[in-house]
Amino acid sequence: MMALTARDKSEYSVKLVIRLMLVFLTAILALKISGFAIYVVGTMLLLTFAQKRIEYSLYMLIMLAALSIVNGGLVPKGFNFNLITRGSFFALAIMMSVKAGFQKSAWLMSPFWFLFVYIFYMMVTSLGGWWPLVSELKAVLFLVFLTALTQTVSAVTQEGVDIRKIRAAMLVVAIFYVLGSVAVIPFPSIGNSMTISFMSGYGQDAYATDMSGLFNGVTWHSQELGTIMAILNAYLLSDYLCNFQRKNRLYQLLLACIPILIYKSSSRTALFTYFLSIGVTVFFFHREKHVTQGKKSRVMTNMFLLGLIAAFVIVLTPGVGNRFEAFLRKSKDVESIDKSRSITEDVTFSRMGLIEKGLVNFRKSPVIGNGFQVSEEMQELSKEKTGLILTAPIEKGVLPVMVLEEGGVVGAIIFLAFLIAVYVRCSNLRLTCFLSTFTVFIILNFGEASFFSSTGGGGLMWTICFIAILMDMDRYRLTKNPVARIQKYSAYGAGSYCR
Repeated sequence: MMALTARDKSEYSVKLVIRLMLVFLTAILALKISGFAIYVVGTMLLLTFAQKRIEYSLYMLIMLAALSIVNGGLVPKGFNFNLITRGSFFALAIMMSVKAGFQKSAWLMSPFWFLFVYIFYMMVTSLGGWWPLVSELKAVLFLVFLTALTQTVSAVTQEGVDIRKIRAAMLVVAIFYVLGSVAVIPFPSIGNSMTISFMSGYGQDAYATDMSGLFNGVTWHSQELGTIMAILNAYLLSDYLCNFQRKNRLYQLLLACIPILIYKSSSRTALFTYFLSIGVTVFFFHREKHVTQGKKSRVMTNMFLLGLIAAFVIVLTPGVGNRFEAFLRKSKDVESIDKSRSITEDVTFSRMGLIEKGLVNFRKSPVIGNGFQVSEEMQELSKEKTGLILTAPIEKGVLPVMVLEEGGVVGAIIFLAFLIAVYVRCSNLRLTCFLSTFTVFIILNFGEASFFSSTGGGGLMWTICFIAILMDMDRYRLTKNPVARIQKYSAYGAGSYCR
């Protein structure tokens, strides 16, 4: 391990952020203006594979995950787009496995073997499920995506990367989705495209109505925007607190914009998770060993004061309190709030139907479940719609019920073993950024089940979690003394960290 050097004091390169942002925006523009541009992007990806530096492959993985949920008005999502993204994940999984030498996975990746076991179990039991073909293909897609992520981290532990470049790539994603969504607020044709599309389907003029809620920004769905903001908040806040020695205006700007976008998205799941993300991040940060006690005390004091101020504003300002209640009840007009039901009933009402249905399905096959990422209604759909079903996520409400419904008691036990293994290993190693981000990911899945989504919002969330792992690994590299616990769990010894 080496001490912090002058080279390491710059956490990321502003010039690199600008260059990567231009590349990202160029890819979006190319996909927008030409249906053949997807082949150009595919060629660029093949050239990326040919590069020796592993950073290029990481860039590609991050950008592909980010592009998958871009607003359809910016990036058309046709067959070619789905083909190139899924094909690239396959290629990346193979390439990273080769780079990692098909050796034993990195020290942190061993808990993820429980998740691989879970997917293989689901592939076997899904053969007798509602729609085996769809289940198998979705399982293979998630398996390939997870392999690409885990093998990327394994390859990084062997080859090493300049973590400032990886942070710059994640900042490009954060800037695009946070500041980009703020920038399109004055342009409802983009920022409220979901509402406009929905209302036009009923022959209504969306522009003649109030479109203050359900803002989707540069994503394709308002709920997607809200949940991405919540997990970005955990990642940015934990990275900022743990790894930055000085104030950074860009991080502060991004963190300040996130609650505004969550409020505009009308996502209650995102709002609750946003508040929890702050608490979770501060909790794990308080256990961080590589920051001074003075910084911990300042952070705890600031969080307490902010919470106190927010509580006083809500209690002492009736207008703010009423707007907050209207948000929780999903009512646009503060004066016409329906109080016939309690706030708790209103908050849980939209998910109770999915939960009850999931439990009914669980009772039909309580031991092995009903099949991976499928629903009973699929059996009645025509074969011509199989393509749509393969690319579309299946809304299952909340993660625990989804796991029980799909994998039964046996699958739930395997999945629970995965979670326990991850938290035991990462808690022992004090991997603050990963624990903060992954915990928020789990919390989000109690309202919006996207855990097994690889080409939707879940894909980007998984990518953010794995980038958080690299941030933790780099922080240990910058400490003056070796970390015995990490060497104990490392499969490759002291030379396996980020350069």
